Amino acid sequence: MIIVKGKTYYTIADAAEKLGVSAKTIRDYIDKGIIPAPPEIMYGVRVLRHFPLDYMDSAKTHLENYRNSKIEKRR
Repeated sequence: MIIVKGKTYYTIADAAEKLGVSAKTIRDYIDKGIIPAPPEIMYGVRVLRHFPLDYMDSAKTHLENYRNSKIEKRR
């Protein structure tokens, strides 16, 4: 987590811990469209993705739906 001007922002590492996967896996899931892209903020000249708690809950639901659909296809 990082704090910018007194506001807390969760990083990809925080999201990875909450979702139970690696940060690389989260990047891959976003690139493949399995989970939606998170909001972004400006941090100096950098644009940072941040992972608010409501986003992580939504991403977890998307991920569970994706995994369940993969299981159903195997049957």
